[in-house]
Amino acid sequence: MDIEKLLAANPAMTDIHLTEGLPLMIRVYGALKKMKEIAEPQLFAELISSYVPEDRQAAYQRTGSADSAFSLGNIRCRLHLYRSGGLASAAIRILPELSLLGADPDRTWLEKVSQLSHGLVLITGSSGSGKSTTMARILSLISQKRACHVVTLEDPVEYVIPMEKALIHQREIGRDVVDFPQGIRDALREDPGVVALGEMRDSETVAAALTAAETGHLVLGTLHTTRAKDVPARIIHAFPGDRQEEIRGLLAANLVTVSSQMLYRSGKETWLLREILTNVAAVAHLIREGKEEQIPSYMEMGLSQMRTMKQAMYAMKGISERERERLLKSLE
Repeated sequence: MDIEKLLAANPAMTDIHLTEGLPLMIRVYGALKKMKEIAEPQLFAELISSYVPEDRQAAYQRTGSADSAFSLGNIRCRLHLYRSGGLASAAIRILPELSLLGADPDRTWLEKVSQLSHGLVLITGSSGSGKSTTMARILSLISQKRACHVVTLEDPVEYVIPMEKALIHQREIGRDVVDFPQGIRDALREDPGVVALGEMRDSETVAAALTAAETGHLVLGTLHTTRAKDVPARIIHAFPGDRQEEIRGLLAANLVTVSSQMLYRSGKETWLLREILTNVAAVAHLIREGKEEQIPSYMEMGLSQMRTMKQAMYAMKGISERERERLLKSLE
């Protein structure tokens, strides 16, 4: 399998799926397409030996799954190896080169985030919604404009952020640091201006991120949540009851903004839709008082760049009203 040739023939390809003994499948414009080439056992051996570090090779033999990332020229790929029905399988995500992507529709919001000196910024959405790309855009803007130290914690490292004005250290979980909470604690001893977390998986990581934000750092993180309005409640209820009041206070004081995004594809066109929550004083009060269900009413007002996903859908251009209605129904 030659990934570069596959991309040359299918420039819109975003994913490659491999199952031992079966034809390759690729995702193009959101749909899976079966190829003629068969995924032979030797292909998996080559992927492992070429792109998976030795410690993760051992983990793959022990647990049946492993993650890695690699570069092919200007192409960056994320690799997930696993077993299914006793057969070797793999999913390869093709990460688009930032310079080749179209302009982000919320460039002003991205620039404002990149200029923040402290606080917690959360980028949320389902798998494949472009969270890593949004994070990379923000980090690239920071690198271009700010002489600061950026520490990222990723599993694995996806986009490689070029060092321009900023000093950037991209640390990989399992290779450079044990886990996310330890990585955050380490980062606070490394004179960081910005700490970026590839994923906030558990309450320990969230608590460490809030501490980092409270001590004067800009913390960027991603979550697998489909609606920005639901993020405060999800974070708070990830903690035991005796800690929730403390977390409410920390979140109300340190959260700056939350975005939740989704990609909508129709034919060869793709739209990035983004819901934005800004932690203005009224929202912070609701979080502190446990009244998160009232947050959407403030988002609908459109203050401080806020919007709901429904408003983002109504603002879409170039789609039929039937498509728009179908999208709106998906929110119900």
